[in-house]
Amino acid sequence: MKTDDAKTETLQFKVTEHERKLIEKCAEAEDTTVSKFVRGCVLMSLVVEGNAEAIKIVAREVGEKAFGTIRHKLFRPASEGR
Repeated sequence: MKTDDAKTETLQFKVTEHERKLIEKCAEAEDTTVSKFVRGCVLMSLVVEGNAEAIKIVAREVGEKAFGTIRHKLFRPASEGR
């Protein structure tokens, strides 16, 4: 399920060399891009603070990913087994 919320906007911010290395290391440990890692961290921080709009965004994305996982498991080719 795809939404029409294409990511077209860019944010830029400065970090120290040490911060950049830490962020890159953490993103790599999560097997994701720096962009996705930082975006997730910011959104989750807003969720923890109780920001309703951030909660809606995260809930929608989690729901879409869960649906995709379930759909893949239900409809994968028989050769893969169930």
